[in-house]
Amino acid sequence: MRLGKRTLFIASALILLIMTGSCSSKPFLIVHYQLPETSDALAGKDISLRVSDIRGDKAFLSGSAQKSLRKFNDTFSLVVQQADGSGNLLGIYEIDALLTEVFKKKLKNMGLQVTSPADQAEYGLEIKLKEFKLDLVDRKWIINMNYQAGLVKNRNLRAMESISGSAERMKVISESDAEKVLGELLTDMVNKLDLAKLFQQARR
Repeated sequence: MRLGKRTLFIASALILLIMTGSCSSKPFLIVHYQLPETSDALAGKDISLRVSDIRGDKAFLSGSAQKSLRKFNDTFSLVVQQADGSGNLLGIYEIDALLTEVFKKKLKNMGLQVTSPADQAEYGLEIKLKEFKLDLVDRKWIINMNYQAGLVKNRNLRAMESISGSAERMKVISESDAEKVLGELLTDMVNKLDLAKLFQQARR
């Protein structure tokens, strides 16, 4: 029986996690995204999703952070946690694919049916990443994120929201503390997006 590419990819990610679990340095960072409580507020609606990386500086790590995370190769292992505390390892992604997967999980959690951009859904969510940077200053991890979310209806921009934030954590163990602050900020930033409000604005 032949396995699909995605199945092989996830299997490889699982093996890599097991093999590197006890190591002090990994080529990826583990990201835990915490889903909010399930909602059916937008159930029954179709929506497409597009994530664009428009950062001026594409490097996720600052120079000082790179010195501490020498083996990091700009990939992230995503674990999605449900409201009940259970979690699923989905695979290893680069930044644009990571954000696409996280926002897709958020949309589905609200009852939306996510389609590809080519499927001509009535609504489309466009995420433009403006900043996503992890820094290390005086033994403290500092992460900043900034993105713009636009809701498109019939190819016309009808509502928009800009979200930015930062978080910090003292460095005790390089990867562990960096991963914690990354997961905390990403969860907060993605869940802060008020999709119900954007849909209300789009109907006006």
